[in-house]
Amino acid sequence: MSTLSPGFVSVSPAVVEELQGIVGYEQVLTAESEVEALSKDCYWYSPVLKDRLEQRRASAAVKVSAVAELKAVLALAFAHDLPVTVRGGATGNYGQCIPLCGGLVIDVTGLDKIVSIEAGVVTTEPGVRVVNLERAVREKGWEMRCLPSTWVKSTIGGFISGGSAGIGSITWGGLREPGTIRRITLLSMEAEPREIVLEGAEALQAFHAYGTNGVIIELQLGLAPARRWDQIAITGPGWGEVTAFAARVAYDDAIPKRLVSLLEASFGASFKPLRKWLPEGHAFIWLEVDESATAGLVAEAKAKGLNVSLVIPHSEPKRQPMLMEYGWNHSTLWMLKAHPGHTYLQLGMGPNFAEQAAQLQARFPGKIHLHFEFVRGRSPTGEFGLVIPVLIPVVEFVSEDHLREVIAYAQSLGIFSSNPHTCYLEEGGRDLGFAAQAALKRQVDPKGLLNPGKMKGVAVTPALAEALPRFL
Repeated sequence: MSTLSPGFVSVSPAVVEELQGIVGYEQVLTAESEVEALSKDCYWYSPVLKDRLEQRRASAAVKVSAVAELKAVLALAFAHDLPVTVRGGATGNYGQCIPLCGGLVIDVTGLDKIVSIEAGVVTTEPGVRVVNLERAVREKGWEMRCLPSTWVKSTIGGFISGGSAGIGSITWGGLREPGTIRRITLLSMEAEPREIVLEGAEALQAFHAYGTNGVIIELQLGLAPARRWDQIAITGPGWGEVTAFAARVAYDDAIPKRLVSLLEASFGASFKPLRKWLPEGHAFIWLEVDESATAGLVAEAKAKGLNVSLVIPHSEPKRQPMLMEYGWNHSTLWMLKAHPGHTYLQLGMGPNFAEQAAQLQARFPGKIHLHFEFVRGRSPTGEFGLVIPVLIPVVEFVSEDHLREVIAYAQSLGIFSSNPHTCYLEEGGRDLGFAAQAALKRQVDPKGLLNPGKMKGVAVTPALAEALPRFL
């Protein structure tokens, strides 16, 4: 590993032996290929991140299956000044769990116990796969308010540490809305790691913090009453007509819904398992709506001249194809696989979203492919309930300067940009309480060893600072 970047911290053979004494021989990995795999997430969505982070990895990795093991590993790393990066399913796209400074990766997917489900609240360890969590709470008559399209592979701790919204956000908003994250229990990075409990609004100090200010060992999340969701695919050759129908459903509060995705025809050929339901040249909509609304929406779509290509009645568990796995950033994944040399952006649009998108495409002809998700958010005065169209366009990658130009032009149109081409917390977008997150880090991580460098508001040591890349 001598060719790795400046600032790289190695884990010595003696420390490896100590780690093996804590978790067992097979749970400590030092082979370069194995450590490489556990050091990476889906950062390659961004050519900027791919360029900056390709060579970054840990020196060793350790898998834990109990909180006592995790405490002992953190204490050992603290004693030896080892940077620590925690990972779950590694489905994030921003390089959140890629170590910038070497050191140790801790895989917490072994912390996979659902502690309790009662009275609309689930308490769980962080390594539980979201698909297993959703199925478990549905058995009790509940469902998650928000879940990612990567639900099969993602862990709930990773979703809370790096996610923000997903399926369900059209009704319940993003993860940071009150009542969704009830409590987060963290371990500090100290000689004797402490358990720190954050409840209510305080829990947001550890939300979307990339594991920089504490290691999550338990989460308590609010749930929603389970509904019987039908899946519907609606297509049409006219972008304007398809867009108008998607907006009609998204903005109608009388329709119980969990998903409204709107995609241009250019995405269709990339979705190989769905091709028979996507006529060539048709834009399309994915819907998850309560079964009570299905017949009316199907009839309305047909009356407007649209094609209802697929209706999948509710079932437990869900049947394939699952349309939500072709929305959000899964649609991006399918497109990037089919169109190398492309990347994506994350843009918060206004009520005139269709006009704004048309202006973007006119300014950069042939470079931008439109994909919208609709989420529930807050008005400028802070009232919850506003429906916000979120554009997740696939963009042809010309250069970093070209990306900057696209972002700048979008901002000139009044479009908010969350930058997915950086691994630094504060550069990603809107302030989510960075000052409070940094204050918590100083409290629980006195040596600055937790995922160092990802939080720009907290300085790292001069030796580690050599490892920090620069982004857009």
